[in-house]
Amino acid sequence: MQQKSTRPLLATVGLAIATMLAGCGTGASAGGSDGSGDTQTVRISQAFQSLLYLPLYVADDQGFFEGVDVEIQTGGGGQQSWASVLGGSADFSIHDPVFGAISKAEGGPGIAVASVQNAPSVWMVGSDTDDLQDDISQVAGSSIATMPEPDTTWAFMNYLLQENGLSASDVEIVPTSIGNEMAPLLSGQTDYALGTEPQISQVEAEGMHAVYAFPENPDWYPYAFSSLMTTEAFAEQNPEATQAVVDGFELASRFIYEHPDESADIAKKAFPDLDESVVEAAVARQIDVLGYPETVEITKKAWANVMRVSDFVGIVDKDAESSAFEAVVDNSFAEKAKENVDAQE
Repeated sequence: MQQKSTRPLLATVGLAIATMLAGCGTGASAGGSDGSGDTQTVRISQAFQSLLYLPLYVADDQGFFEGVDVEIQTGGGGQQSWASVLGGSADFSIHDPVFGAISKAEGGPGIAVASVQNAPSVWMVGSDTDDLQDDISQVAGSSIATMPEPDTTWAFMNYLLQENGLSASDVEIVPTSIGNEMAPLLSGQTDYALGTEPQISQVEAEGMHAVYAFPENPDWYPYAFSSLMTTEAFAEQNPEATQAVVDGFELASRFIYEHPDESADIAKKAFPDLDESVVEAAVARQIDVLGYPETVEITKKAWANVMRVSDFVGIVDKDAESSAFEAVVDNSFAEKAKENVDAQE
């Protein structure tokens, strides 16, 4: 398979690493305090405002970030959010943890300290009701809208085809700008489309049907789809703040499963422009497939799954030392968070 060059992505991360190593942004100190010296301000840069990141909004809404003031930023993409951590304008970022492996391969820092989205939360939707979960070969001869190469849904679809003895030549992959993947399906230009929530619930409300769920494929679950990232320097120099943030995510993840209706209400506040029924359906679907982590520790299987797809599109070498679970994942704060929250129950 011909792969799209990842040089622009690597160059951007490499530039951020070079800037950090030159001393322009150490990533070692947080944003500051409230003026009294008692409460540390911690800056979290999310790639996008996304239902995938509901634990962040729940933790913020419910006051689970105890002992720190959390400032939520939006980077506009995982690459940008991670670069903001490397450059020192954010302390944590939320996105695909592959950026930690990319950074390590370039000689830079990067650790994933908590799971935020623990499933490969992508679905295929179409106008018919035929379930493809147990026989994806039925897509042969069809057209499928995805993100552009090598982005997530493009990678997922091509990897799934390969797993099942098919290739891109057996279907027509229609690359579509991110966020607009449903348009070709709704207009009748493609037979299927791949997307995430709330896209899936939105098009279901317009008569489409979810026909394949990546989270329901046991070979793909769990999957480190989105993680809380920081640098080793920040975690080492700010252990209490780091623990407070990870504790907040642990509390939020448990809250979502214990209080799904309240969690949906929090999601509605985070997405006021979406139809409330769509938000409710989207959150319910994520809960149903265990998309939000039940506990925020990142498992070796979840890491292996994200690495094999990232390797497939040429972003990283999954067998390199820089891509190893032990090189990028630091579960020490997640393990302590579980102990802390268990002790409260």
